[in-house]
Parts: sequence; structure tokens; C-alpha cells
Amino acid sequence: MRRQSSGGLRFIRRAAVVLLLAIAGTLAFVKFEYGRGTLFPDIGSENQDGLDKLEKLIRLDYPPGNVAVAANGHVYFNYHPIARAGRFSEATVFEWVGGKITPFPSMEMQKEFQGSFGLAIDHQNRLWMIEPASFDFQHTRLWAFDPNTRQKVHFFEFPGKEAQFAQDLRVTADGKYVLLADTGIMRFTAPKLIVYSVEDHSFRTALAGHPCTSPEDWLMRTPFGVYRMAAGLVNVAVGLDGIDISPDQNWVYLAAMTNSHLCRVPLSSVLDTMIAPSDLANKVEVLGRKPLSDGITSDKSGQVILTDVEHGGLMTFDPETRNAATLVRSRDVIWADGVATGPDGSLYFTDSALSAYIGQLAGPPDKTKLVEHRPYFIYRLRH
Repeated sequence: MRRQSSGGLRFIRRAAVVLLLAIAGTLAFVKFEYGRGTLFPDIGSENQDGLDKLEKLIRLDYPPGNVAVAANGHVYFNYHPIARAGRFSEATVFEWVGGKITPFPSMEMQKEFQGSFGLAIDHQNRLWMIEPASFDFQHTRLWAFDPNTRQKVHFFEFPGKEAQFAQDLRVTADGKYVLLADTGIMRFTAPKLIVYSVEDHSFRTALAGHPCTSPEDWLMRTPFGVYRMAAGLVNVAVGLDGIDISPDQNWVYLAAMTNSHLCRVPLSSVLDTMIAPSDLANKVEVLGRKPLSDGITSDKSGQVILTDVEHGGLMTFDPETRNAATLVRSRDVIWADGVATGPDGSLYFTDSALSAYIGQLAGPPDKTKLVEHRPYFIYRLRH
């Protein structure tokens, strides 16, 4: 009996060693595959002139996500869905006019929202917003509202897990198509550029898994250190997070967050249903170096504006010279997130402060964590 017990004990020990080695090997693989990277070089600079023009426009109790500005100067914004402020606030989507904040389109409508992300105002003066299914919801939902009547004018719910990680959107000048940026999840699923038809509610993937839409192996720095998750095993790597359509409607700009280059592709080709994603990939053009970015917009002159996540500010990119330059950077800004151009050329951007409260497994922070970093701000860089 003692010999059998001794043999059984040796078996258990060997099994435990094998299990530990397997776990260690798995962790090592995950670290190598998803935790690799190098620090991104700073391609910007300080800009005192920009800092002098920067103002904290809107003070908030919870982190803002995205922002859109109408032709009349009204500002629309939402609370960032990662913060899940809806657990503590009755409203999550707002309109700001002359210093006053009101729920948009109404307080009653707030109950219908599941966590809005991207916002955009089209040439028909409709406010669009996307609610991705990736935040534990069953379907991605697309909304449009008339700011004047505050009525819903369009709604679509994507089937299954389609457009699951769609987080940004832009609308063509004729109002017929909505372009969606689907980030994918880290390096596990491919990012996509999706085209949605307003007229017949159809949609298709125009581009998927292209190097310009995919994350690269960069380590993103924040005021709290390198941005890692899962106890340091996984670096934050985000694909196609920002898109914009050039004012002349010739180009779609592609800005993946942890990608070092700004790219573009002809809008006419994106809308052409006869062009397969593999063929459209051949039409993508690399323009030049950009910062690790989140939000993107264009001004009336055609300059592309990108948020500089690592340095708390904005950079401008000239499509003609293909050079980027710093507009502003501030140590007060933790995470420059959404950005929009106002009617007078001023730039509005949110500080979602993501890296201050996001959990190691991307879970929603508790209220104590969110309160700890109050106040949160939407900034305006005066023209």
C-alpha cells in the first residue's frame, strides 16, 4: 500500500509540474504574441501658441467619449461607454448650448440607449451615433436624430454580431451612406471598414485586415505608464478606430489607433459595390507618419486633425506636403479622444481619461474610481 501511495504521489507531482509548465508556456506565448512592442517615437513638439488658445470648455462629472458640432455651434457629446456612466447618471447623451447642458434628444430617450460611441453630424443636419455590440450588448445599433425637432429619423439594428466593434462613423455628403470603422478586438479579429446604405438598410465590408487598418507593435505610453492589460501580458493594440471623409468627398482617411501611418482610399471606390475588398486594398495609399491617435476630423481647408493620445493634444496632417505638426499638447489631458471641427474653425476634443480607470480586463470601473479623477473636460482650441 505504501508503494502504491508513493507512486500515486509521484504521478500527482509530475502532473502538477506538467500543468505548471503548460501554463507557463501559454503565458509566455501570450506575452510574446500580444505583449510585444517598442515605444512609439514622439513625432510632435511643444506648441505654446496652441496652449494659449486652449480652453476647458465643458466640465463634467463623468468621462466624455465623442463630440460633434453643428453648423449653429451647438455641441453634442456622450459619456464614454467604457466608463459605463449610465450606471450612475440618468443621461449619457447631451447637447451643450451657451453653457447649458441638456440630455439629448430627451431625458425619456436616455433609457433606450445602450452605450453610444461615435457621433457625427451630416450635411442634412442629422446627428448620427453608433452603439457597438462589443460592450456586452446583443446587436450594434445605428441612430440618427434631427437636432431641431429632437426626433428620431433613422434607426438600424445590425443582425447577429455584424459590425460588432463599430466605434466611429462618417456620412457621405449626399446622406446616402454611412461609413463605419470596426476596430476588431486587439489582434484577435480583423478591423473592417463597413458601408451602410441609408436608403435600403443594406451593408457590406468594403475593406478588411489591411495593414493600414491594423494595429502595429507599438507600446502606448500614458501618464500612468505603458498601457497594458491582463496583468501586463497584453499591450493595448487597436485597429481602425478613426475615419473621416475629406471635405471635397474624394477620400476616406483611415487612422488605426496603434498604427504609425495615416492612409487614404478613394471614396468612389469604397462606395463601388463591384469592387471586392481585396481589390480595394490595392487602392489604399499610405500618406505619412501620424501619432498614435484616437479621434480624427478635417477642417475646411482639407487639413486632417488627429488626436495625439500619448501627449494629450492634437496634431495636424497636411495631405499635400504629407507632414504632421503639433497644434497643441497639454499635461492636463490624459487621453485625447474624440475631436470635431466647429463652424468657425475651432477644434473641440474630449479627454476621456481612459487609462486612468479602465480595468485590466476592460471591465467597467466602479464609481469610486471615476469620482477619483473628476472633473472631466471637453476642450476647445480656438481658431
